[in-house]
Amino acid sequence: MRKIHIFYSHYNVEGKGLKFRPHWFDYEKCFINLLNTVQNKNVDIHVVMDGKIDTNWISKYKQYYTPHEIVGGNITDVTLGVYNTVKNLECDKSDLVYILENDYVHVDNWVDKILDLFKTFDGLNYVSLYDHNDKYTWMHLYENLVSKIFVTNTHHWRTVPNTCGSYICTKELFLEDYDVQTTVIGDANKWLHLEQTKGRFMLSALPGLSTHCMDTLLSPTIDWENIINKTKL
Repeated sequence: MRKIHIFYSHYNVEGKGLKFRPHWFDYEKCFINLLNTVQNKNVDIHVVMDGKIDTNWISKYKQYYTPHEIVGGNITDVTLGVYNTVKNLECDKSDLVYILENDYVHVDNWVDKILDLFKTFDGLNYVSLYDHNDKYTWMHLYENLVSKIFVTNTHHWRTVPNTCGSYICTKELFLEDYDVQTTVIGDANKWLHLEQTKGRFMLSALPGLSTHCMDTLLSPTIDWENIINKTKL
């Protein structure tokens, strides 16, 4: 049975942090929400911590994940540390790896819908659970955007040109594209390069199965505040 391996990129932060966040945002609640949504699923979690895990609140949940401590200090080194941790994971090449930043909220049934997607279609490349709200609010940037729609028994998906730093792919594809993922700087540049040089494509959930917790950029149509406020272990 295909397994999902989550690599949770984390650092010594709590509360809202310094970015523009929804009033309900909280890093710890995001992690608890993730734990809630993967219970009793064929999923394991690897927390890749920039720094010492024992100095952060995430140490309270050690029983739920495999810890990995790295020395980063900046986004480039942290990303490389996460990617090397993924690279060294021993698993089946068809297993899914989910590289996940620490400021996302998920809906309950995302695991089943991802597995359904990869069971329904062969040859998929990259998948984002996040339905970027800028596709609907920054129309001047996307007036020429054309998407193909994919349908499974449980959800709709569409092609998009890019996503942020959180995405899912097979371990096999991750290894094939490791060189690009670790050398091309900037999310938009990376996804464009992969499309132009390797013909890779990105699918995004429609509606979103997760959201990046940034003001004005939440995945639309979903009450994310209600979801995160229900999180508890």
